[in-house]
Amino acid sequence: MSGGMILRGLEVEQVRRFGDAVRLAGLGPGINLLGAPNEFGKSTLLAALRAVFLLPHGSKARPVAELQPYGGRGAPRVAVDFTLDGCDWRLEKRFMQRAFVRLEGGGERLDGDAAEARLHDLLGVEGGKRGAEAMGLLNALWVGQGHSLVQPDFSDPARATIRSCLEADLDAMTGGDAAGRVLSRVAADLAVLLDGRGNPRGRYRAAKEGEQEAAAELARLEARRQALEDDLNAMADLRRRLAHEDDADRREKERADLAEAGRVRDRLRDHDARYRAARAVRDHAAAQLAAVRQDLAGRTAWERDLAAGVARVAELEGALLTAQGAQDAAGAAHAARLEAVRVADAARQAARGALDRAAGRVERARLVHERGEAAAALDRLDRAAQAVTRASAELAACTIDDARMGAIRKAERALDAARAASRAQATTLDIALADGGRGRLVLDGAALESGRVVVTDNAVLRIEGIGTICIEPASHGRDTLRAALAGAEEALRRALAAVGCADIAGAEAALAARRQAELAAQAAQTVLGGLLAATGQSPVTAMDVARRRLADLDVRLGRIGAADGEDIAGDPVAVLDAAREAMQVAEERYGAAHQALLAPDETMRRAAEDLARLRAEWQVARDGAAQLARDLEAARAVEADEALSARLAAAHAGAEAAELALLRIEETRPEGTEALADAAIQRLERTIQEGHARLAALRQEMAAREARIRAAEGDGLDERIAAQERLRAAHAAEDAACAREVAILQCLRDAVAAAERAATERYLAPLARAIQPALSALFPRAVATVEPDFSISALSRRIDEPFVNLSDGTREQIAVLARLGLADLMRARGRPAMLVLDDALTYADSGRLDRMFDILTEAAGRLQIVILTCRTELFTGLGARRLAVEAVGDATAEGH
Repeated sequence: MSGGMILRGLEVEQVRRFGDAVRLAGLGPGINLLGAPNEFGKSTLLAALRAVFLLPHGSKARPVAELQPYGGRGAPRVAVDFTLDGCDWRLEKRFMQRAFVRLEGGGERLDGDAAEARLHDLLGVEGGKRGAEAMGLLNALWVGQGHSLVQPDFSDPARATIRSCLEADLDAMTGGDAAGRVLSRVAADLAVLLDGRGNPRGRYRAAKEGEQEAAAELARLEARRQALEDDLNAMADLRRRLAHEDDADRREKERADLAEAGRVRDRLRDHDARYRAARAVRDHAAAQLAAVRQDLAGRTAWERDLAAGVARVAELEGALLTAQGAQDAAGAAHAARLEAVRVADAARQAARGALDRAAGRVERARLVHERGEAAAALDRLDRAAQAVTRASAELAACTIDDARMGAIRKAERALDAARAASRAQATTLDIALADGGRGRLVLDGAALESGRVVVTDNAVLRIEGIGTICIEPASHGRDTLRAALAGAEEALRRALAAVGCADIAGAEAALAARRQAELAAQAAQTVLGGLLAATGQSPVTAMDVARRRLADLDVRLGRIGAADGEDIAGDPVAVLDAAREAMQVAEERYGAAHQALLAPDETMRRAAEDLARLRAEWQVARDGAAQLARDLEAARAVEADEALSARLAAAHAGAEAAELALLRIEETRPEGTEALADAAIQRLERTIQEGHARLAALRQEMAAREARIRAAEGDGLDERIAAQERLRAAHAAEDAACAREVAILQCLRDAVAAAERAATERYLAPLARAIQPALSALFPRAVATVEPDFSISALSRRIDEPFVNLSDGTREQIAVLARLGLADLMRARGRPAMLVLDDALTYADSGRLDRMFDILTEAAGRLQIVILTCRTELFTGLGARRLAVEAVGDATAEGH
């Protein structure tokens, strides 16, 4: 890998998310892979690499400002170890505050601008303007996140680097100095006639503008002449339209049509009124006919019901006599068994009393048990409520919560930032003790070990057997930093004092105790909630209900005790069972007596029911027949049957006459509808109104056009048009002469440029040859078209496919292959080259990805490749050296 550039280590401090010093460890030749999740800082490491190599240490431009740590100001520091042409180098830069640069290697140690100049010489780049990145080909080989889809955008120094790497002599191909002088003369002559964007200038521009102004004025005059002709033509049309609109016969016909439409509407309205009146008469006659028919039907029904009622009364009188005899016989049989039922019932009542007393004793025992359970439930509820009260009191006694802990942590982070800022201003001592040197270096009374010591204040270093060294760090802003550090420490102390804690650990312990108290309170609340879940009541309400339940049970027990004064020995349940057996025996005896009474009693009941039913039916039938007779007599007294028949005939005749009158009116209905007549009237009225408006508008337009015609006829348009045509012709001749001169100069320039392009295509062959092997490995039998600006414009497989039309994955793969080709070309010419890819190859399918791995592995034998990715699992088959980000171990002496 001779001639290549090998990155061996990258160290960053105070750079974006990396506040403390960290180092990218494990770098070496070949493929290096850093796999880490999003937000880890991979793009930050690439930005730091670009900054240390390409940004001047004194720059305060936006790329440098963006390197500062998140959440505060700081001094970003980046150090890198690399090998170039077999020589080891170390480069370190600090930006913003106390900026410096140091380059060591090859027996040299350079600082400041000398180090920047030597670095640019080593890398083959040119310094950027106003603190921007140095320009060269390395910029194109270090691909940031999201830029792998596009081909590199080369700066002028980068193109110069590529040209210097190509084996050809462009000047010899294009005529050397003579071609240059011709192109310079052509450019100077074209500059007289054309500006930098190819637009006319000088007399060429004056000729074009004069021609345009003359043409514009000529067009304006022609437009005025055309407008005059249009006005003359329009006047004839206006006169014709005015004669049409002012026709008295047509106006009279429109007024006559409007009057006729009004008369039609009046006839329709009159017919509708008469039709509605006739229909009302027809409906009234039909209603009268229906009423007479209903009266006649009611009288017929009364007569039929009266005859049926008289027959039913006679039938029921015979049945009543039979039912009365059956009832008398059943009463005599029933009296003999009634006494037996009474005796059995008395015995049953005595057994019922004994059973009730036994049941009372059992109920008392049940209430005693229920009272015990109610007292236990009240006790559990009371203990749970007391536990919630105790847990709430313990939680209220806690002096810290998440908000106060957040303030303490914020104060701690501010203190860390102040300490980091103090360390950024400190003097760093890198100590490497020789064998036997342990304990011989003492800093302010403390023996030093190998490692790094940060001195932030004046200190004395004593070397045993040698002497002492007074160290005085740079004083720029030291008092401010001390004040910031003291303020941060005081803010942390106040935050801790506010919660009664001595340190962060105590605050964390207090917060943990609070969380334990919260858990205890939550557990007690859960127990209480479980006891209250069934009722959904509050603790106070539930306890009040439980106490009322207990008191109710006591009252019920007292009542049972007062009612049952007997002191019966034995088990209450056994006594109750014996009473139930005695009750069952008494019930059986009563049932037997009642059963004996049942048959004759049922017979008597049925006889009484039949007698009562028949009496009721007879009474109803007799009353109904009498009422029907009275109603029929009353109706005939009001209107005799003959008069009702005559009224029916008259009502029928009136309904037929009303229907016939309605049909005659319907036959005389005029044509059309009232809505159509209204529409015709509105249309005719609108036509007349619009005719008046059109007539007024035509007269106004004619007056305006007559005024424009008189004004235009006295303006001499034809003479002015002829003068503008002569002026335009003169400007057009000058424009044509300038255009011919420009065409001749451009033809000469294009001829020389064509020769230069042909030569460019020949000298681009080495670059195409450098890209082709990797391209053929990924796309068999494919050929890339390389443009003079060193970009790939198309891919030729079966057909030519423009680069912009390819898929995202194919364009990304070609862009990576182009950078590999450029790196190979630079390495072959002894230029420093290494490839860095941040989240590249994200669009490749599995087959293409494997071939890209093969291509990268083959290229890794010639140059170093560093890959940064958040998709580590996709790159497991690459066989790359795994990188890690590790904290830099340093001995920090606070207060020095």
